[in-house]
Amino acid sequence: MVERTPACTKTAVDTAWALFCRLHDTPSRDHADQLIRWLGEDPRHVRAFDEALTLWALAGAALVKPVLEEGQRCGPDLQ
Repeated sequence: MVERTPACTKTAVDTAWALFCRLHDTPSRDHADQLIRWLGEDPRHVRAFDEALTLWALAGAALVKPVLEEGQRCGPDLQ
């Protein structure tokens, strides 16, 4: 049985993040294939990728929240 260590998890999330950013910033078939190959290597990679995407979504929400709050303070005319 393979034991999951925090260092392995951190490394996998870092790799997932790097692969995701590469695909997001410069989409290409090659970048997509790299991500797909890496995801297929180990079931833990899928979990790491999920963690990376969760962080990306939460970061986006953190950036949008102040804008939405400002919009609520200024009223419906803010575009």
